[in-house]
Amino acid sequence: MGTKKIPKTLDGNFVLILIIAIMMVTHSHGFQLEIRNELSGRYRRLVYQCWSRDNDLGWRENWPDQHKDWSFAMSLFHTFFYCHFHTGYGRVEKQLVASWDMKEKCGDRDKCTWVVKKDGLYLRHWKTKFFSNKYGNERWDEYVQQDVLQKPWS
Repeated sequence: MGTKKIPKTLDGNFVLILIIAIMMVTHSHGFQLEIRNELSGRYRRLVYQCWSRDNDLGWRENWPDQHKDWSFAMSLFHTFFYCHFHTGYGRVEKQLVASWDMKEKCGDRDKCTWVVKKDGLYLRHWKTKFFSNKYGNERWDEYVQQDVLQKPWS
C-alpha cells in the first residue's frame, strides 16, 4: 500500500526547535551575584561599577561589612558582567562570568560571592559539610567557606 510521509511540521527542524525551547525554559532560572567588602586596614572604602550587555548597575560604594547583590535570569550559555573595582590598595578590572559551570566554582549555594580584601579580589566557594550524631539518626548541614584569590590589586 502507500507509504506515510511525515508532515513538514514534524521533520527534524521542528524537533530541534522543540529541544532548544525546552532547554531554554529549564535553564533560564535566576542566578545571583554578590559583591562583599571585607577590606581591613587604613583604606576600607570600595568603589565599583558593574555592567553587562543588558544592564548597567552604575557606580556603587561599599564600606566594610556591606554588600550588594543582584539577581538576573541567566541565558542558555553564559552571561558576562564586567566590573571595575577601586580601593586605596589598587584597582582591578575583572570579567565576572555567570555560567552553569561557574555555579560549581561557587559551591553549593545559589549565588556567587565575590569578596574584596586587602590583597585582592576573591571568589568565595561554599561547601556543604554533613554532620550527624553518634547514633546516625539526626543530620544537619553546615556551609563552610573557602576564599580563592582571583586577582591581586594592580
